[in-house]
Formats: sequence, structure tokens, C-alpha cells
Amino acid sequence: MLKSAAAVLFLLASAAVPAVSTPAAHADVCGSVGGRHVSAGGCTNVAGDAAMAAAAPEDAAAQAAAGRPPCYTPAGVPYYTPGDLPCN
Repeated sequence: MLKSAAAVLFLLASAAVPAVSTPAAHADVCGSVGGRHVSAGGCTNVAGDAAMAAAAPEDAAAQAAAGRPPCYTPAGVPYYTPGDLPCN
């Protein structure tokens, strides 16, 4: 009887362990494309990609001096795009 009670307690304790885990990080956009001969997939961080398309510092300063309004990331950070490219 004592062994079966210990086994039940062990099963209950081991069932509760996976419930205590850290949340996983998620990318902004994921996708995949599959065809007859080729299959590709992956995830991208859209906010990070928008920041990578930012203008050079001297171009951003020239656009600000000309009175052109900046674009804004989802977090509210202003940035300028290179040349006359529109905001994403």
C-alpha cells in the first residue's frame, strides 16, 4: 500500500513539472513555401527589418531639416527611410 501511494505521489509530482516552464520567444512573422522540388521556410523580425532599412545619419538629418515627418516603428521610435522610400 505504501509503495502504491508513493508511486501515485511520484506520478502527480512528475506531471506538474512540465507545467512550470519559461515562455518561448516568438518571431513577428513566420511562413513556409513548398513545391514539388523545393521547400523553404523561416521567420523574420519585422520590426528589426524596418530598423535595418533606416537612412544614413546625414540623409536623416537632411530630411529632418527639410521638414519631412519621420516614420515610426510599432514601439514608437522615429526613423527616416533612405531617399524617398515610403514608410512600411
